[in-house]
Amino acid sequence: MAAASDAQLPNTLVRGISRLGEVLGLATVYFAAAKLALLLAIPPGYATAVWPPSGIALAAVLLFGNRLWPGVWLGAALVNLTVQGSLPAAVLIGTGNTLEALAGAALVRRFIGLPRVFATGEDVLKFVAIAALCSTVAATVASLPLAVVHGLRWPDLFSNWSTWWLGDAAGIILVTPLALSWNVREVEAWTPRRALELALLAGLQIGVAFEIFRGDDDLPSLPLTFVTLPLIIWAAFRFGQRELCAATAVVSVMAGWFTLHGRGPFAAAPLNTALLLLLAFISTIVTTGLVLSAVLRERRRAMAALARALEDVREQAITDPLTNLYNRRYLQDVLPREIARAARIGIPLAAIMVDLDRFKRINDTAGHDAGDHVLAQVAAQLKRCIRNSDIACRYGGEEFVLILPDATPTSALRKAEEIRTAMRQLALTHRDQPLSVKVSVGLALYPHHATEPDALIRAADEAMYEAKAAGGDLVLLHR
Repeated sequence: MAAASDAQLPNTLVRGISRLGEVLGLATVYFAAAKLALLLAIPPGYATAVWPPSGIALAAVLLFGNRLWPGVWLGAALVNLTVQGSLPAAVLIGTGNTLEALAGAALVRRFIGLPRVFATGEDVLKFVAIAALCSTVAATVASLPLAVVHGLRWPDLFSNWSTWWLGDAAGIILVTPLALSWNVREVEAWTPRRALELALLAGLQIGVAFEIFRGDDDLPSLPLTFVTLPLIIWAAFRFGQRELCAATAVVSVMAGWFTLHGRGPFAAAPLNTALLLLLAFISTIVTTGLVLSAVLRERRRAMAALARALEDVREQAITDPLTNLYNRRYLQDVLPREIARAARIGIPLAAIMVDLDRFKRINDTAGHDAGDHVLAQVAAQLKRCIRNSDIACRYGGEEFVLILPDATPTSALRKAEEIRTAMRQLALTHRDQPLSVKVSVGLALYPHHATEPDALIRAADEAMYEAKAAGGDLVLLHR
């Protein structure tokens, strides 16, 4: 017992250190992202139009579990301590940010799952609604220290609450899908042409966003912002959600940067209105892109499923369910093509008819289950005897037809004898009762015995019946 405890202690210690490293890593990423975001803070310096740490926190909790909540809390508390300068306020705001991430993760898991890549357009709309809902948590919890520390009046407090809420919602909508999609292992190969197309798209995205938001008075205002949508649609059609999220992030960051510097179509409005317009713009392009991407993925999955279903239906239509050989219908379709090919190339073709001798006796004495077992085993043996280029069909009842392209009379007779011998060697039993299998085999050749599909099958069938009439367990070539 002591030895087992000693062995478990290092493992527990390693897990504890690993978890501590994960928590500290998340806190560091949260803190760094927050400091970068605060470079665009709205006076007095504790809120931004887009708050990426909220999206990072939600993505981390979704990907690695609720156990990382201390990393969110630590990062958020440290950031707010450097901004507010008040430990109680920092602790309370950090708690609000942590509860926001945990609430958002719980809602996402409950109503969507883990959307590394959104599967449906409905999931995207659910995610946007969840982002808007859970973002109220941090904003509401932060209202108390803001009111106490800064002495904000109710109108100003509501203004700052709405700014906080908008920033967190924008951060979640923008950053969480980006983080989740980049957590998916890349499966699609990147060709030079595809890379060039992505580079062209990125260049156009940056150029168009710069022209729209840099504040040129010669350009129209709000309507021009939606010129970015065709490029987002391009990304949704041609690339995955990973590239799409990156494209929307670039446009959103540029829009936020210029807006908060008093430039672009949104900056002409009062600050809160400008922030609301900015959030509406970000939500529109992100939601439109993600919904379209998810719908396209859904359509591709549906088309693939339909193709598989059609293939299954086709296989069922041309396959015998008992033996898994092709059926008579398939033989009627493929034999004319094989004969036409043989005529075009100038090569012979053989048709072999195989019939089980005294098969009715097996059904009568051992039962139809035994008969089905024999048919299935004979079919498997036939598959083992032929080449990949040969065709094996169950013609009906206990009769089988083999089509051998490019078969000379000598090779066809050799193959027929090989099949007859292989059947005799089958050691079959059913419910401990031995089952003996012997076959009569008829052989006909194109163009020696017939030049039409039906005539070739009839010739092989006639040869088979001659073999059966002679006592069975025999191979005969059509005369």
